[in-house]
Amino acid sequence: MAPDRVPELESLTRSVGEAFAPYRATADQGGGRTRGREGTAWLSLSSGAGTLIEAATLAADRCPADISDGPPPKRTPSAHLTVARRADQSLIKALRSQAYGAVGVSWKIDRVQLVRSHLDPGGAHYVALEEATL
Repeated sequence: MAPDRVPELESLTRSVGEAFAPYRATADQGGGRTRGREGTAWLSLSSGAGTLIEAATLAADRCPADISDGPPPKRTPSAHLTVARRADQSLIKALRSQAYGAVGVSWKIDRVQLVRSHLDPGGAHYVALEEATL
């Protein structure tokens, strides 16, 4: 994406923030998947998921179609909190069965951020470009 398009996304971030009030989210069920040697582990949201998906859908709907060189997402966003990359099947199984104890975390969602990700050999790095309160 061209750097001159960032102001459009900053404006979009603010408009999504204005459309929602703060709310609580709770994650209490682990899960994940593996593909070959790469896996991702996550916690699913048991409350707040609907609002989070609404906000993601609103952002996608308001995003200019020509902002990216890539194709649009092929699936509906899911409400989850990624907890591990390069997760193996044993970690994912332990999260699902709660082998290490009950999973349960709740927090207040009161802002939305526009984040730029930089992928390099050392991993991903994230920089917040815009933040809007709900």
